Amino acid sequence: MNRTDIKAIRQKLQLQRDEILDFLRRLEDETRSRDVESGQDVADQCVLNMSKESLFERRSQQRLALRMIEASLGRVADGSFGVCVACGDDIPDRRLEALPWTQYCLRCQEAVEDEAG
Repeated sequence: MNRTDIKAIRQKLQLQRDEILDFLRRLEDETRSRDVESGQDVADQCVLNMSKESLFERRSQQRLALRMIEASLGRVADGSFGVCVACGDDIPDRRLEALPWTQYCLRCQEAVEDEAG
């Protein structure tokens, strides 16, 4: 992958990181707004708890994506971007364009997924 391609991917990753951070801030605000205690009946509390659980799950998913993006930006900075962290082979450009945060080549990704069950 040439320097221009890596620069474009870095910009894409930075944009995605910024979008996730903005999304996490909005989720935090929404969570706080739902924390307001008021005279709610049991049904209202149940709906509120389900809503909070959904917000928690979304926040967890976004934080995971953020960690993967930041790790990828670290690999760009240290020059190891595009190299599989498991086997050391180059990750194909098409895979990096589709999933710029990936850290594995397809073969190693499949092995990781097989191990996870």
